[in-house]
Amino acid sequence: MTKHTSLTTEQMACVYAWLAQLFSQERDDQSLALLQTRELAEWFAVLKGEPSLEAEVLLLEEKIAALKVREDATLELAADFCSLFLMSDKHAALPYASAHLDGGPNYGVIKQLLSDAGMQVSDAFSESADHLAIFIELLSHLHFSLGEPGGSHQRIDALRRETLVGLLRWLPEFATKCRRYDDFGFYGALSQLLLALVRLDNQS
Repeated sequence: MTKHTSLTTEQMACVYAWLAQLFSQERDDQSLALLQTRELAEWFAVLKGEPSLEAEVLLLEEKIAALKVREDATLELAADFCSLFLMSDKHAALPYASAHLDGGPNYGVIKQLLSDAGMQVSDAFSESADHLAIFIELLSHLHFSLGEPGGSHQRIDALRRETLVGLLRWLPEFATKCRRYDDFGFYGALSQLLLALVRLDNQS
């Protein structure tokens, strides 16, 4: 893994884990409050130290600031989540690889990657295996593994690269639809940050 970023592999893992959580379910009052903490602001400052992420983080910070004055912010953000990710694909950004790739669902690829990484989809996660959050969680796991001493780093890095290539086949279209159909813009900004992070990771 050739390093082309100021972020450590552990930091990359943490960002991926955070993004996976945000794309996997709606925010409640508590998790919404966590978006507005000093700790997250400090974390964003670290991310802005990476030039290829700075603009996307600034945009996300702008949307988080707007949440503070948005009436019924939790309910409205939940409605945004549902309309973007759970409804018809006509004016939505469905978070499934099969919604953006020709040929319909192909769960075998991601399931094989998960198996090779020693992972599987939790029974508690009710979505299909090609959900965006699964890809992101896998990348988080692989980066954490790369940061551990010993182990087969070459094999893990090969899995990371394969996951990134598969994700980049459809993530740009997903991010474009997020930005187009998310009127408030929180998830649109979040998808732009994810895309920038994945592209940065793919350069490593």
